[in-house]
Amino acid sequence: AGGVRYYALDNEPFLWNYTHRDVRPEPVGYDELRDKAYTYGAAIKSADAGAKVFGPALWGATAYYYSGIDAASGNWDNPPDRLAHGDVPLVDWYLQQMRQYEQQNGTRILDYLDLHYYPQNSGVALQTAGDLATQQMRLRATRSLWDATYTDESWIANTTEPVMRLIPRMRDWVNQNYPGTKTAVTEYNYGGLEHINGALAQADVLGIFGRENLDLATLWDPPTINQPGAFAFRMYRNYDGNGAVFGDQYLRSTSQNQGQLAVYSAKRSSDGMVTVMVVNKSMASVQGDFTFVNYAAGLSSAEIYQYSADDLRTIRHENSIVINQHGTASYVFRANSITLFVFDPTDSNAPIYDLFLPSITK
Repeated sequence: AGGVRYYALDNEPFLWNYTHRDVRPEPVGYDELRDKAYTYGAAIKSADAGAKVFGPALWGATAYYYSGIDAASGNWDNPPDRLAHGDVPLVDWYLQQMRQYEQQNGTRILDYLDLHYYPQNSGVALQTAGDLATQQMRLRATRSLWDATYTDESWIANTTEPVMRLIPRMRDWVNQNYPGTKTAVTEYNYGGLEHINGALAQADVLGIFGRENLDLATLWDPPTINQPGAFAFRMYRNYDGNGAVFGDQYLRSTSQNQGQLAVYSAKRSSDGMVTVMVVNKSMASVQGDFTFVNYAAGLSSAEIYQYSADDLRTIRHENSIVINQHGTASYVFRANSITLFVFDPTDSNAPIYDLFLPSITK
């Protein structure tokens, strides 16, 4: 106990016969993936029962449903390995096998369903910001993480699952096959981190992760300390330069147009502060009219912190706004901006923050 906290059961096994063909020329199938998880997962738990084990660390959309053997066959209409396992998609089958191990042995050897996800749109993941069309695509592509109405705009649209809704899908897989397993996306990247466009996408992604209750995520190829992408993290983790953070207890929030003004809110358990993050994905300033439901009578103000294309070197502390007695307020969001509102519940006229439900109506 107290040693290595997290263990991943290898990395992207679907690709081993491509990425490690010198030592592993043969593709991996369902059974081998399960057997190795049993062997190494059990060994880890035997050595340190408190360690958390992640698996199967699949590279992307195709690998969620098929094995390396299926890919090597090239026969997607009749994938041999999947058909040999009841035509059950790989993630479903893997979770079922991990659950079966616990039922038979009394030990959970898989703590997190671990998947990797890179948007497959041309020029987005792991790339610089690109032209205007690519930048707009990048900001739309975050919808594949959650939106059941969004058809992916890459080759994924031509698969059997053109609507990805990745994080809700992961929860569905867990609930149906191995309840109690946590969810993790241990590789992702939306690109453009050297540019305000990538910062907007990253801020949106972090909000989505929180709202959709993803348990853990790690960015592959992070930005340098002074790149705009790093400021997206600071807006959540150190917006005032003194360690102040976005809330850790989810509060429901809605936007009439989440694709233009994306909104996320949470209460900070350490002091009760209510934090609301708004990402203006448009290239023009936008007026947002807030409505606060279940609002206590009286006025309340909010501190404002903003990062925008106007100044990529710092997070600005803006003038406060006032919420009127009807629970409404207006604010003009700068083009290409990330704005954080911080409401102090110690104000006697503050909203009833346990029921604080902001929505942008314009």
